[in-house]
Amino acid sequence: MTVRDIERRMSMRELAEWMAYTRYYEAIPNPWQQTGLLASAILAPYSPKGKAPKASDFVPVEKPPQHRQQMIDVIEQLKREFGE
Repeated sequence: MTVRDIERRMSMRELAEWMAYTRYYEAIPNPWQQTGLLASAILAPYSPKGKAPKASDFVPVEKPPQHRQQMIDVIEQLKREFGE
C-alpha cells in the first residue's frame, strides 16, 4: 500500500493504535534481523573464539548522505586499492 493509500484509508488514530499494538504486543517480523540471527548462529561454531559474527553484521544499513569531499575521498581510496 502506498503512503497516499494509507492516508486516504486510515486515520491517524488507527495508525497510532496499530503502531502501539506492534510495539507492545506483537512485533512485526523483521526478515533481515531473522536471517542475520540465523546466519550468525550457523557461523558461530566455525568462528574463532570471541570473534563470532553478530546478527547485525548481516543486516544491510544505508549510510547517511555524505558531503562532497567525503565522497571524493572514498572514490580516491577505492582507486588506490584497486590500482586505477
